[in-house]
Amino acid sequence: MASQFLIKETMADMKALSAAEITALQNGTYDGVQLVGYYEKGDTPAPIIEF
Repeated sequence: MASQFLIKETMADMKALSAAEITALQNGTYDGVQLVGYYEKGDTPAPIIEF
């Protein structure tokens, strides 16, 4: 099975994870979170992956 990440556009979005998203991360539905920007989408040279 391919790795599946929960994709968030900004750090603010990541800090505002819902209870359902946190549960999905804890039970292994997702391998981690892929952050595609810090302050705004695309402002990092590459996506940041958190396991």
